[in-house]
Amino acid sequence: MSPARGGWVILLSVVLAMLLSVVQLPQGTPDWLAWLRPNWLLLVVFYWVMALPHRLGLITAWLIGLFADVLHGEALGVNAFGLAGITYVTWSLYERLRMYTRAQQALLVLVLATLLELVLLAAQLVTLGLSFEWMGLVQTLVTAVMTALFWPPVFLVLRWLRRHLKVV
Repeated sequence: MSPARGGWVILLSVVLAMLLSVVQLPQGTPDWLAWLRPNWLLLVVFYWVMALPHRLGLITAWLIGLFADVLHGEALGVNAFGLAGITYVTWSLYERLRMYTRAQQALLVLVLATLLELVLLAAQLVTLGLSFEWMGLVQTLVTAVMTALFWPPVFLVLRWLRRHLKVV
């Protein structure tokens, strides 16, 4: 990511997504409110791969996922695997995805977010030795839906930044 071509904007958006993913809710808020937090990193990586596939590839997405694993304290490689898979799907379909409406893109984000959240849930169950609970599945689905609902505004903000700052 060359700074001369706006690589700092991509890096800054990824760092901001990571920060948003670990922001703590104020003391006293109900636990279920954390379920309404979208997967910011998925949204940012999906956007940059769709908009500029030559700037963000599999290895970059995998490294971003490794940083996310360390940041969240999850099993090493789970987010890396998920983001690399999402990058591969987006990378192979980016020309078609650009022609989709925001609603169609949001539907694809819903599918990808659901798959990623299910992989994360399965990894937590296996690595932590937890038993399956339905509330974990509900939380996974709520997070995926919120990620899809946040896609249109995130898309508009990142597109405005890309055009305004001439990221190529």
